Amino acid sequence: MASNLGFGIEAFRSSARDTSWNWDVDMSDIKVQPPPTSIDAIARQSRPSALLALRLLGTWIDWLILCSFLIVPDWLLGNERYQQTIWIWLGLIVLYYPVLEGIWGRTPGKLIAGTIVVDATGRPPGIWKAVLRTLARLFEVNPFLIGGIPAGIVMLNSETRRRVGDMWANTYVVRVKDLGALSNQPAS
Repeated sequence: MASNLGFGIEAFRSSARDTSWNWDVDMSDIKVQPPPTSIDAIARQSRPSALLALRLLGTWIDWLILCSFLIVPDWLLGNERYQQTIWIWLGLIVLYYPVLEGIWGRTPGKLIAGTIVVDATGRPPGIWKAVLRTLARLFEVNPFLIGGIPAGIVMLNSETRRRVGDMWANTYVVRVKDLGALSNQPAS
């Protein structure tokens, strides 16, 4: 047993003394992207398919929540009381995107998906821009027409990964962790 141990240590010692290894590494073909310096740069560097998947996940979660604004109150209150308070539930639906995206940049769906809506400065877009995004959402992300297909097609073909609503409002949807890379940049 001692001879096996000695052989293992000797083999290690001899390989450690071997100087025939070439430690020079050719890194000329390795491309390192510089850290992003703007929201536009973050959007351009994001992988389209990954961002599309996250946006679809967030959209479906938000649709489920919006549907629950109509189904749950009817179930809890009963149909008669629900009919008397329908304006409250419809109001929540109308205000959902403009308020949540406008003030915080996130809906529950975006929170779970790890994305955020920002303006060109990296801040939540504000109510007006969120209203513009929502108006475009009525035709490009409408689940009753052709789902999010128009938004997905536009986003995949946009260099900055934006749908029509983002272009109208001059907003971006980016991953929160990518936005963090921008905020870690040293001040110039």
